[in-house]
Amino acid sequence: MSKLTALHRLTARQIKKFLSSDDQSVVCQNVALEAFIQSVDQAYHQADEDRKLLERSIELTSQELKERNQELQQQVTELKATQHALKESHSLLQASLASSHEAILVLSLEGYIRLYNPNFGRMFHVDLEEQEISNLKELLVEADLLIPPPNSFSSEILKSLSEPKHQSICEFKTRFGRTIEAYSNPQKKAGEIIGQVWSFRDISELKLKEEEARHRAYHDLLTGLPNRRLLASRLNEALLTAKNSSHLTIVLFIDLDGFKDVNDSLGHGVGDALLKAITGRLETLLPSDSLLSRHGGDEFIAVMGKQQNSKAAQDFAKSIVDSFSLPFHLADEAIYMSASIGISISPVHGRNAEKLISHADIAMYQAKKRGKNTFVIYDNELNSQPAYRLKLRNQINIALEKQQFELYFQPKISLENGTIKGAEALIRWRQEDGSFRGPLEFIPIAEDNGQIIPISQWVIHKCCEYLQLWQEDLDDDFVLALNISARHFHRGLLQEDLAMSLGKYSIDPSKLELEVTETAIMDDVDLAVQTLNDLKKMGIRTAIDDFGTGHSSLSYLRKLPIEILKIDKSFIDEILISQEDRTLVRGIIDMVHALGIEVVAEGVENYQMAALLQEMHCDLVQGFHYCAPIPAEEFLKIIQSRQCYI
Repeated sequence: MSKLTALHRLTARQIKKFLSSDDQSVVCQNVALEAFIQSVDQAYHQADEDRKLLERSIELTSQELKERNQELQQQVTELKATQHALKESHSLLQASLASSHEAILVLSLEGYIRLYNPNFGRMFHVDLEEQEISNLKELLVEADLLIPPPNSFSSEILKSLSEPKHQSICEFKTRFGRTIEAYSNPQKKAGEIIGQVWSFRDISELKLKEEEARHRAYHDLLTGLPNRRLLASRLNEALLTAKNSSHLTIVLFIDLDGFKDVNDSLGHGVGDALLKAITGRLETLLPSDSLLSRHGGDEFIAVMGKQQNSKAAQDFAKSIVDSFSLPFHLADEAIYMSASIGISISPVHGRNAEKLISHADIAMYQAKKRGKNTFVIYDNELNSQPAYRLKLRNQINIALEKQQFELYFQPKISLENGTIKGAEALIRWRQEDGSFRGPLEFIPIAEDNGQIIPISQWVIHKCCEYLQLWQEDLDDDFVLALNISARHFHRGLLQEDLAMSLGKYSIDPSKLELEVTETAIMDDVDLAVQTLNDLKKMGIRTAIDDFGTGHSSLSYLRKLPIEILKIDKSFIDEILISQEDRTLVRGIIDMVHALGIEVVAEGVENYQMAALLQEMHCDLVQGFHYCAPIPAEEFLKIIQSRQCYI
């Protein structure tokens, strides 16, 4: 109850008290006054009621105003937060645009510039603000100064506005030689296209790396010459071109005489420098429209296409031989070299690249037999004549009788610690004049007529003999590997021959490892498994040689009781430059390891190859980077010196 209402009631009581009397005359006199007082009292009551209603109304209005005020304050707070978020978003957008490596340009469909970042101005050598450039037409005037014809950028950017749904991508070169990649996407608002967002990036370095990668994939790392891969491609192209014409395609196989002596006496650094110098000399002699490639090691192959006859090839070969009369000046030394060259001609000597190279290789060995420093044209009839084959067969028998065959040894190196864990025994035929006859010349004929059996028996015998002679110098885990022909593998005499030699020289069978080719195994898988199991029971280790060149698959390895798998050199050659070969070799190593089989990589020619194979967890490696095949006396010396190759 309010103070005013209480006052009203107090006043009414006082008046009633004043008017109350026993005197009748007073009562009568005050009747009229009482009626007035009653009226006033009612007026007071009405005033109180009105005041209460007004107070209630004011109270309600005040509450509404207070609530509305709170709502307004909340809206102001939210607006401030939104404004702050917008500022942050704008700041982030500006920072993102400024820090982006790409140049950004946003255009309206009408061709007006809505947004761009600083990198755009730098890339296009324009200052849009200073030059007051606000639309596409003005911008393209500046772009045409930067981008010489043919200018695909201008047409693409105009097309993106006329066809807004079209996503554009193009490349262009600037007059400064930079390559820019540009691509656009529609800018949408509420699902409606309102403009185009263009992004630009400088891909000059990427293009350069791609070009370098392509070059590395098809060129030798040391000399820069085409490698085997590019040679095969170009040779096949030349043969295809010549197929429907009378033109000849000629292959020259060039082998450096005595190159190993340079490496051994002056070091691999001088050897590499010599190879580069020889490359330069050969390139100056190379006829136009011909290809010179490095085949590996100290071997080069040249291809001459669209030839009418062999005269130009013979002239080229003679000029090479003559040029080596001049020394190469390296490491304060005057180094004299010579070359033996074999020549094969398509279609006379073969119609495919592999056959031509093989025949040129055989002709090169014939050149070495004639005293080196000369060239020989492959003679198709020579190798096919019965008289020649009979003569060579007799010479093989004489070589066996006179012990003209020798074993050379190439170390197998552990990538874990760089030590020599074994070696591969390789046969060599030293003739009476001191020259060597190439295995490609006599092994195929020996295989055909069965002479490979006594040759293999001799190799087994000599390997066991060397193991006995060296036993005090060899580590406990040393293993000597030798190659077994498919014919001997399936003859049924292999186990008996091995047992006889091992027993004669008291050799631990685990010291011996037999390398068998994929072909020998795949010819008769069941017989191969039986033979391999017999060898395993004898305690002899077995390996698949040249894995990847035949028709086997990794699934067959589960069936074969082997301890070693040798990845063929053709896969190792390209692992530094071919992602496909790296992936393949890594996959082979991982899967073979999962089967509990050790992996040997052959044909390792440099440190980079070795490092990559080590990273792939390859177990053993062999190749010219470590050591070429060497005579028994030299091999024993490096064994005794405990040579480490790390």
